[in-house]
Amino acid sequence: MKKLGIVVLLVFMMVALVACSSGEAPQVPEEPAGTEQREETAGENAAGGKDKGAAPTYKETMVPFDQLVPAERIVILQNTINYSREGFYSADNKPAAEDIKYKGDTVAAYPIAYALDFLTKGSDGDFTITNNDGSTETISAQDFAGLYVVIDFTSDAPPVLYNPESGTELTDFLFATTAEGEAIYSVVSGSIHNAAEIIANVGWDADATYRYMATDKFYIPVGPTERATGEIRGTLSGAVNGSFPELKIAGGKINDVIYIEAME
Repeated sequence: MKKLGIVVLLVFMMVALVACSSGEAPQVPEEPAGTEQREETAGENAAGGKDKGAAPTYKETMVPFDQLVPAERIVILQNTINYSREGFYSADNKPAAEDIKYKGDTVAAYPIAYALDFLTKGSDGDFTITNNDGSTETISAQDFAGLYVVIDFTSDAPPVLYNPESGTELTDFLFATTAEGEAIYSVVSGSIHNAAEIIANVGWDADATYRYMATDKFYIPVGPTERATGEIRGTLSGAVNGSFPELKIAGGKINDVIYIEAME
């Protein structure tokens, strides 16, 4: 028995030596094909098709832009002259700066006409200018229409609005309201504006729902509850975006807001 035990021990040691000499690590069993986890899109089944009875997405139900009824607007100045993506503008008709004389120098500036073109009711009558310090002044529609915007989109300094013909100069511009109740609003880089305050500043109905339109013609409706915690932000890159934490549509985000519009 003792000899038999020694023989068995020797055989075991030989088998172990052979296994170690192969130099290969134990192999993990291969997982059968087709067992990968797949994250499905909401409303779609595993085959990529739409689930029967699934609720349509917001984008599938939104009224096409060309079927919307134009109404009063608050136009975001920076996004009317800062081309970001195709929609209202393309690479062929994007806003172009012009050379004007300002304080003895030749500077590049954008005609305010780009912003005026987005007003629905036109620009007859006087404009009431509200500056960042809260002061106000009135200028005629003709004088306002001749303004040029001298701006650095990535600066937190207010744009300079200057009329080379009349010499009118606005150096602390925040927003302008028309006689018809529309507005042109400045949102500079790095600034944050409460969405409800913008509506209140221009004298609009605080309880109404308004349409926030992006430069690519995508839009979202935002009610008073969502506006209370919402913000319009001037990003460091110069874009102006909207953020509404309480809004379920589009994750509460809309980039490149070009105007806010009453919904009729």
